[in-house]
Amino acid sequence: MFGLMSFLRLFSTDFDGTLIGHPSDGRCLPAFAEVLRRHRAAGGLWAVNTGRGLDHALEGLEKFSAPHEPDFLLTSEREIFLRGRDGGYFPHAEWNDLCYARHDRLFEVSAAVVRSICRFAEHSPDVEVIVEDGRPVGLITSGEHVMEDVAAFIGREAADHPDFSFQRNTVYLRFCHRDYHKGSALGELCQMLGIDRSEVFAAGDHFNDIPMLDGRYAAFPCCPSNAIPEVKRIVAEAGGYVAVRPAADGISEAWEIFSNGPLS
Repeated sequence: MFGLMSFLRLFSTDFDGTLIGHPSDGRCLPAFAEVLRRHRAAGGLWAVNTGRGLDHALEGLEKFSAPHEPDFLLTSEREIFLRGRDGGYFPHAEWNDLCYARHDRLFEVSAAVVRSICRFAEHSPDVEVIVEDGRPVGLITSGEHVMEDVAAFIGREAADHPDFSFQRNTVYLRFCHRDYHKGSALGELCQMLGIDRSEVFAAGDHFNDIPMLDGRYAAFPCCPSNAIPEVKRIVAEAGGYVAVRPAADGISEAWEIFSNGPLS
C-alpha cells in the first residue's frame, strides 16, 4: 500500500511523457489517481510543471480528468499560475512580470543570435521557426536527430551571450533566459509556500525536466521507464528513483518506493 507521505508537501510533475504516455488516450491512470487522492488526504499539494502554455495545459488537464485539479500550473517552463477559489488560475504576478521583462530584454540584446538561428532554419526543410506575437520564440524540427544538430548550432551561436539559452523536449525547442526553467519556477513556488526541497517530489522524462530533477529543488526526483537516458542518469545521480514502468504508472511506482523515505 502507498504510505500517506506526510513528509512530502509538494508533488511537481511534468505532463506529456510523464503523466501521459505516447500513445495514450490522455486520461489519468487508476494507480496515479490513487496517489493523488492519498497525497491530498495527507494535506499535500500538486503542481503540474509543463512546457505547455496555459491554455494548452488546461485543455490537457480537462481530458486527463484527475480526481482533483492541480493547485498550481507552472507553464511554458517558466510561468507560475495559482488556483483560485473560483477554480480558475491566476498569475503569480511578481514572478511572471519580471520573467516577461527579462525575456524582452534578452531578445533585445540577443537579436543577432535569433536572426542567425532563423537564417539557419530558413535553409533547412527540417526546421520550422515558432513565432508568437510577431517574435521568433522557438523551433520545431522534423525529428529528434535533427534537434541534436540544432541544439549544437545554437550553443555555438550563443557562446558570447551566456544569458541566451533554450529548453527542449522531443522536437520542440523554446528560447529562454538561462535563469528561467522548470527548476527555478519550482524553486520560486517553494519559496512562496515556505516549502523546503526535502519536502518536494518531482517527476519528469525529457531534457526540459532536468532542471527540476537534479536535486537542487526537489530531494525526491524520479522518472518513468520511458525517460530519455540523460534524465535517467541525472535522476540516479541525484539519489532519485528510475521506475521500471512507463509514464504515470512509473510515477506511481516511485511514489510507493519513496513512501518509506529517502533511498539512502
